[in-house]
Amino acid sequence: MSQPLDDLIAGLRAQAPDRDLSQFEPTVWRAIASSRPQRGAFGAFIPLRTAAVAMSLIVGVAVGGASAAVAAARPVETSVFAVNVQLAPSTLLGGGR
Repeated sequence: MSQPLDDLIAGLRAQAPDRDLSQFEPTVWRAIASSRPQRGAFGAFIPLRTAAVAMSLIVGVAVGGASAAVAAARPVETSVFAVNVQLAPSTLLGGGR
């Protein structure tokens, strides 16, 4: 390959396209539209999906609030040089010995 890349690209630019690409985009959009499911059958499940999302949100807020209340009730050790800090690697790996 003794030709520089710029010369090869210039040669490709001088050539005519080997296919007609004028209808490529409409063909792709038609294929996408035909592969999409129709809204009739899936539209009936929208209230069920909405209820499931709302219920998940309610349960998440309730459980998160309860666990936050429990965590806030515990005394928190905030000393920087404490020997048994809760999230220190020595505590986590050593089992709190």
